[in-house]
Order: sequence, then C-alpha cells, then structure tokens
Amino acid sequence: MKISLFNFTLHLLFWIAFYLVPFVDPKGVQPIPNEGIQLLDEHLLVNHLYFIFVFYFNSTFLIPKILKKSTLIYIVFLVILVITILWISYLIFPFLPTYIPPPNLGRGIPSPDSIRGNQLIALLLPLLFILFISISYRLLTDRFREEKLRKEKETENLKTELSFLRSQISPHFIFNALNSSIILVRKKSDKAENSLLKLASIIRYMLYVSDEDKVSIHDELEYISDYIDLQTIRFGDTVKIFQNLDIPSELELNIEPMLLIPYIENAFKHGTSVIDSPEIEIHIYIKNNKFQLDVNNKFKESISKFDSKNQGIGLVNVKRRLDLLYPSKYELTVRKESNWYYVSLSLAIL
Repeated sequence: MKISLFNFTLHLLFWIAFYLVPFVDPKGVQPIPNEGIQLLDEHLLVNHLYFIFVFYFNSTFLIPKILKKSTLIYIVFLVILVITILWISYLIFPFLPTYIPPPNLGRGIPSPDSIRGNQLIALLLPLLFILFISISYRLLTDRFREEKLRKEKETENLKTELSFLRSQISPHFIFNALNSSIILVRKKSDKAENSLLKLASIIRYMLYVSDEDKVSIHDELEYISDYIDLQTIRFGDTVKIFQNLDIPSELELNIEPMLLIPYIENAFKHGTSVIDSPEIEIHIYIKNNKFQLDVNNKFKESISKFDSKNQGIGLVNVKRRLDLLYPSKYELTVRKESNWYYVSLSLAIL
C-alpha cells in the first residue's frame, strides 16, 4: 500500500505512543514491574520490532493475498506467524542483557524457565492486540479506498458527460455534417435523406442513450457506424476509409457509452488534413475472449507534432475512464511507425 507523508507521520506517532504505553500505564497492554525499566530496554525494543513486523506483514501481505482467497488458510497463517515469533523470542531471551521480571510471580526467586514462560505470556497479549489493530486498519483502509473510488467514478461520470458533448464529438463535426447534408439536398442526391437520418441518430444517441451507465455493444456499434458513414459522405473519395465492425449479433455485451469514439474521432481529426493519400482503418472484433478495438491512420510528422498540444481532453478522459471502469482489465497500446499511427485497445469484459 502506498503511504503518504501524512499517513507516515500518523504511523510513526502510533508506534512511538504504543512503545511508551508501558511507562504510562505499567499494568496495561505491555506490563512492566513497579520499579520500572530503562527507556531503551532491550526486551521492549525487540518486542516492538515484532509488533511492527506483524502489523505490516499482516496488513500488506496476509490480508490482501491470503484472506481474500481463503479465511481458513489466513487463520492458519496467523497461528503459524504467532507461534514462530513466540518460538524465536523463547530462543533469544536468554541472550538479552536484561530481563523484564513478570509482576506478581509470587515469593522466591523465579527459575529461568519460569521467567521465559512469563515473558512469552507478556509478549502474546500485545501481539494479539497488534494483530487486531492490523486487521481493523487494513479492512477500514480498503473500505475507505473503495468508497473514495466510488465517489471518484461518480464525479468522473459527471465531468465526462459535459466533456463528451463539448469535445468528444466536436461541434465542427456536426457543422461539417450539416453542410455536407445541405450540399446533398441541393444536388437532390439520394444520399441526402440517409445523411440527415444518420446525423439525427447520432444526436439522439449523444443526448439520450449515452445517459445510461451502460449500453448494448450493438447500439454503440450502430452509433460508431453512423459516425463513420457521415465522415465518408463528408470526405468522399479523398480519404480511404476501411471499417470492419465484426461483433456477432447474438453476443449480449454491455459497455460504457461513447467509450470508443474518441479514438476514432482522433483518427479523422489528425489523419485527414494535409496528408497524401490519407487512409483510416477501424477494426472492432472479438479476440481471445476479449473485446478489441484497432484504429490505424496515416499521419504527417510535422502536423502531428503541431497538433500534439491541441488534441483536446477526449483521449485523456477516455484513458481516465478506462482506469476507473476497467482497472486491470484493459490493455491500451499507442505507437507510431512509418507515418502510421496505431491504437489498440483490448477489454476483458466478456
């Protein structure tokens, strides 16, 4: 787990306070004799190292790696851990310069074995207490983190709702699509009606369907197909466009709306201007039980460098959404090669 400076300070203060407990309350968690001991007593220092190790080993390894898989195995690990620490303590106690005489031992001089046994009892109680604190700390931390992530998702969805309307589908695209449709109407082209219907479908999807948390992949593909068709009408034969939206019709799959379109829009934005023989390839398919999006387009290096600072917030937003919605379930690869720009997105959502 990552610990900030603030959390580090809190942890440090906790361990200092816990070490000083025996001096404040001699009959507390770590009992000491009435006559008191030195602040840097070897036994307390060694015990404190045990406590620190147990706390972080349990909270950073056992709980996330073992407990989430099997409660029984986790309990077994805890028992082994406690027994191991007690055994190590039993072996090294005689080599420490000073002993902590256990209180209320009765009359007479205690035997070495009796002292070692009572030392183990004095160690066991705070050790179990630290385990309880460690478990509570990790479970509460995970709960707070999940709650924070949930609120962050809600906030991100609110932010991206406006950003999609203002930037994901650029107003310039709507304006150009309308102009293309007007030209087709004036020419009395058979494509005019189809163009207006596709534009209306895109606007309806943006305003209404995309409000849902998730939509059918087929609705999303229809929206993408309408977008590509309008771009094809706009550019005509000046841009070679190849699309392959190969998702089986019987596949029931839901996806967050407008998650894919930024990569496609980016290809048209940067792969059509001042480029010799512009080409754009769009592939959507299923591979190895994963949803796959590949978008490739030609680009001009000088233009690409100029536009790199002005690519808008669309791609940044979609990367952030992927991090929030599909943590550890997606692979995104972006590369440039021989005047081609390649984007590959793989989602493990099947």
